[in-house]
Amino acid sequence: MTWVNDPEVVGNLAAFAGEPFTRADELAWIRRTLASSADVVFSVLDAADDRYLGQIGIHQIHARSRVGRLGVVIAARGDMGRGHGSAAIRATVEHAFGPLGLHKLWVMMFAHNTRTRGICERLGFTLEGTLREEYFHDGRWYDMARLSLLAREWPAATAGTSRSP
Repeated sequence: MTWVNDPEVVGNLAAFAGEPFTRADELAWIRRTLASSADVVFSVLDAADDRYLGQIGIHQIHARSRVGRLGVVIAARGDMGRGHGSAAIRATVEHAFGPLGLHKLWVMMFAHNTRTRGICERLGFTLEGTLREEYFHDGRWYDMARLSLLAREWPAATAGTSRSP
């Protein structure tokens, strides 16, 4: 609950934009996610001390098409920009294309979210398109960018890069 209502942390997450989350909302989300066959969610922990850093998940998994949506948040502003998100995304992509056997992983973000977009592009995600004025928040419309990565692109995209979280 320390980060789900902090606009500087969740301001780039359309799912959290709008009404504040209550403790009951958070518990309901956890229950739905644990019961869902279309969501796989992990906590992001600091490798040095197991301190909670955030959440990452694969959502909206469509079993027949083997496609899922990636979502990630590093919760504390002080932990942002230190490689935790990149490591978490890399590990989750490995899980998506390995044990889960997905064909495609996609991510949607506000078009102005250059930090997440840069991470995704460095890991091999490709811009599929921009959804113009797709999301209304704080009295204005925002463009959304959708990027994706195919399983067959993943090994080539990560050749020569470290994969350890």
